[in-house]
Amino acid sequence: MPSRFVDLTDGVAMIVSDLHGDRDAFDRYVARFHTLYASGAAQRLIFLGDLIHAYGPPYQDHSLSLLLDVMALRERYGPQTVIMLLGNHEMSHIYSIALAKGEFEFTPRFEHALGRHRERVLSFFADLPFYVRTAAGVLLGHAGPAVEVTGHVALLRDFDHRRVLAEADALLASAGDLTPYYERYREVYGASYQDDARHYLAVRGPDDPRYPHLLRGTLIAQRSREFAVLWDALFTQNELGLTEYTYVQQVREFLAAFSDGAPAPQRVMVSGHIVTPLGGYVLVNRYHLRLSSAAHARPREAGRYLLLDCAQPIHAANELLPHLDTVFEDELED
Repeated sequence: MPSRFVDLTDGVAMIVSDLHGDRDAFDRYVARFHTLYASGAAQRLIFLGDLIHAYGPPYQDHSLSLLLDVMALRERYGPQTVIMLLGNHEMSHIYSIALAKGEFEFTPRFEHALGRHRERVLSFFADLPFYVRTAAGVLLGHAGPAVEVTGHVALLRDFDHRRVLAEADALLASAGDLTPYYERYREVYGASYQDDARHYLAVRGPDDPRYPHLLRGTLIAQRSREFAVLWDALFTQNELGLTEYTYVQQVREFLAAFSDGAPAPQRVMVSGHIVTPLGGYVLVNRYHLRLSSAAHARPREAGRYLLLDCAQPIHAANELLPHLDTVFEDELED
């Protein structure tokens, strides 16, 4: 099983976060990368996860086409040139877990869109790395420092989704007839298991081999220690509810834990995942920069990307600010 950590020691990386099915933003960033790559100004394009699941209506959601384009870019340039990290929105499809925000449901639309691409897309998700460590001392990840996972770095590095899924499948197989569990589902959730499996996973019915997967996902979420660590890593709220001093200390411990075996001590974290209310980035503290490239920027046109020289040492997050740029120049001028 390849490491879930990608170590980079050279080259300039163009870093983009959380596009959430935004075709216009994606096309702008890819066009900028082509220009930078052709001129030698950038050698890598890195997506920090959550490429999929638009917040708007279906006609604004280009999640599947964006994902297929990323896969094509990787084939064109190579997997060390175009890198995508796993986000919580991609993770939900690996484990057949419904993801929602308030009354807005993210997962059903993508599940129903997958069609003939399902096996290839889910295999792609299952192979995605979680973090990029650099010789610059900058750690890249989707959701940022999570105190809950600081003691489980080795588990994340060697994480095997397929083993977690296989263990749950074996447990369900040992139970034999799953009808009582489907009936229990109705009692717990107040909905028909068959209806929910159709809605959330686009299964055809009880004869579909994927029919038990909604139950499998529930089982994994309730019982798997490995899944719990990954969940904490990809859903962390970082500084929320903590004092500034406490969070600074936790970030430093997190970075120290990820420095073991890295190309250099990791001193700064760059992540996405959370909305930046006043622009396309937030300098959370000396050790953490939060980046919003489109969906999480306020306004969207304030979205930014980061150019990171993976070999040039960085000692504080504010040193990255001069390397932020936009692809929305025309909209900002309006």
